[in-house]
Amino acid sequence: MNQAENPIIKNIGNIIGVAVLLCIFVFMLSHPRRENEYDMRYVEILVTQKEITEMDDVAVYLIHTEDPDKNQEIFEITNAALGERFEESEVYKQIKPGKYYKLRIAEPEAYESHYPSICGAVTLIDGFTPDAKTKGGR
Repeated sequence: MNQAENPIIKNIGNIIGVAVLLCIFVFMLSHPRRENEYDMRYVEILVTQKEITEMDDVAVYLIHTEDPDKNQEIFEITNAALGERFEESEVYKQIKPGKYYKLRIAEPEAYESHYPSICGAVTLIDGFTPDAKTKGGR
């Protein structure tokens, strides 16, 4: 039989391509991509004050808040917690004292911050929801 007529030799490029794709597929199934997963909580807060301070020679964006039970807490806005979708300085500008917000919060160790970190988008709300007080704002 002539080599040009042998179907295996004729399709060797396709066979190698399929084998490489199969190897990649098996590797991806056996090693799924895992992002860091941290416990996060949702809070409803009233912003009482904003502040930009310097810690470790870096500007730190802080939001002073009050929950429905009048407990005060400080949250930090960091680029690490916001991801690539938002910039900390822009989120800081959007948050206004005297307004109510719903936030997703991660503990300080999750993003190596000084205070609990605001994660992702900040949602403006009209006031505390009726069940926010019963859940302690958490």
